Amino acid sequence: MNRLISITDFTNNKYVSQNLDERDIDPVIDEAQEFDLKPVLGRELYLDFLTNLTDTKYQELLNGKTYTPTGYSNPVQFQGVKEILKYYVYARMVVLDGVKNTNSGFVQKTLENSERLSGAQRTQMIAQARSGAKAHEDEMVFFLNNFYTDYPLWQCTLRKNKGFGFRMRAV
Repeated sequence: MNRLISITDFTNNKYVSQNLDERDIDPVIDEAQEFDLKPVLGRELYLDFLTNLTDTKYQELLNGKTYTPTGYSNPVQFQGVKEILKYYVYARMVVLDGVKNTNSGFVQKTLENSERLSGAQRTQMIAQARSGAKAHEDEMVFFLNNFYTDYPLWQCTLRKNKGFGFRMRAV
């Protein structure tokens, strides 16, 4: 699988230690791409994106672009898929923080000179990261809807990923 980001992309916004072993972060990146990004882009666009990543239009999707949307008079900034993935990977890393799979099962490492975050703090960090990812994801949808002729595999009338919130059906 082509990874759209690597550990070196985590230098601003959502920082993760550059000392992490790639064997620890690469599977998390793969999961974020497969389970968070692919449902939004759709199967066909996602595969075409990975397959033709060097195409100019996909480099713009990956890295972002400043553009003036149709019907607007001022430009806007789209940060790119990398920014979305950084937030989703960060949220997944917070979930996995300190958890290791051993012969004895899953364990959480204890630290000698520091204290782990509480469950409530971790939950808040995860929610905040997912909220950031969702905001960037909305900008990607806006970008793709604006350039739908450049991305014919984009199905702009369908909203594939409803997010992590809840919806009240009746009161």
